[in-house]
Amino acid sequence: MLYWKLIESHLSDPRIIISNESREYTFRQLHARVRSYSVFFRSRGLKAGDRVLIVDREPLETVVLLLACISEGLVFVPVSRHMGTKERDEIVESCSPALILDGEEDPTTEEVWDEEACIKDRKQYPEDTLVYIIYTSGTEGTAKGVCGSQKQILFCSDVINRRLGNNPGDRILCSLPLTFDYGLYQVFLAFMSGAQLYLSSREMLQRIPYLLKKWKITGFPTLPTVAALLVKTGFLNHADDFYLRYISFTGEVLPLPLIRTLTEAMPRTSVIPMYGLTECKRVAVMPAERTDKLLAGSCGLPLDGVKVCLINKEKDTGIGELVVEGPNVMEGYWGIRDEDSGVFESDRETGRRRVYTGDLFRIDSEGFLYFCGRRNGIIKIRGYRVNGFGMEEMIRKVNGVKEVAVTGLPDPVTGEHAVVFVYAEDASVRHAVEETVRQMPFYLQNSEVFLLHTPFPRNRNGKTDIKKLCVLAKEALI
Repeated sequence: MLYWKLIESHLSDPRIIISNESREYTFRQLHARVRSYSVFFRSRGLKAGDRVLIVDREPLETVVLLLACISEGLVFVPVSRHMGTKERDEIVESCSPALILDGEEDPTTEEVWDEEACIKDRKQYPEDTLVYIIYTSGTEGTAKGVCGSQKQILFCSDVINRRLGNNPGDRILCSLPLTFDYGLYQVFLAFMSGAQLYLSSREMLQRIPYLLKKWKITGFPTLPTVAALLVKTGFLNHADDFYLRYISFTGEVLPLPLIRTLTEAMPRTSVIPMYGLTECKRVAVMPAERTDKLLAGSCGLPLDGVKVCLINKEKDTGIGELVVEGPNVMEGYWGIRDEDSGVFESDRETGRRRVYTGDLFRIDSEGFLYFCGRRNGIIKIRGYRVNGFGMEEMIRKVNGVKEVAVTGLPDPVTGEHAVVFVYAEDASVRHAVEETVRQMPFYLQNSEVFLLHTPFPRNRNGKTDIKKLCVLAKEALI
């Protein structure tokens, strides 16, 4: 079902549908390329439901591998090539892949264009067939594998495309890593809508203005931090040369100053913030025509068919934790029961699934969402959700640590970065804490460590005063 929707139903379309700066494929050529990889999977004895761990490489080759897994009913597990050995080993232990593709033992890369390779060899898999497992940092500092099936991909791709207005006349530039759902779903969104997909490596940030113009890109999904860097490097000096219909954002809060800068410099381009989690893909997308809500700081309106509510609301502010219910809610965490996850829940009577996001929101009278913070000390670094409490638990194990607190501070490159405050009497403890941080996932290894030789400041409720700690850090008094 999914592969047919993505590729096989378009085989008569002669257009170039996917490109990078050196190669381009029509749907038929892409299908032939996928089939050559599928033959390799079969030769290895893989069967539907087996997991294939794919270490990302050149984006176009990664796309072909992912599609080959879908065509064979295999479950792909995309991981970053920058991932540390320990973290990767934990993922391997968790999902027990039947095959690991890390560039050392990969399928043949010979081009296969004969007509026989393009014959439709349809395999129909049920809509609840698992397609991917994407590992996130989780809410307890431990990676958890979010399971996505065909039915969620089909639903999410359809409703997001309708909200964005993606169509066969669009040209989407994806410079996002395909190991994140935001990048991965650009493949689904493009193929489902018939839009052309152009792939660029994330290391080629400085070439984005050139590529936007060269390929006449109409849709550009990116992150707020990336857009901020582009603006600083003169991105908007080329705005008159762009064909952009929209720029979409997710992963972090989109700052109002950046919104104003983009809308003023690019009045013909819609700035579209979104909100979502890997656990439920996309929840809200800003309608292009609602610039009033955009400038008011909203991250969008819930997608059609998606229900949201707030729990544990504060009476004076109306702020509460966002709960999401709908067909976008994923199958759960690999190997973890819903009732043990603390995130997923199924209604026994209706079968409807919910996600407790851990994020704090308010909702206005029209249903637009406004992000207000993260519950339980969640820090967002390069799109990873990091639980500060999980880091604290690891650091507390270091001998000599009397108190520890972890928080996030704004970072122009990563969105936020983690700051570790430690109270210890022995100055040598700092080195031990820094060594512990270096053993954490790569996106935490640049965390700042500040050592105090006195107990932490407290607020009037007797809790650690994080604000005062941050002031002390900024003033370099510790």
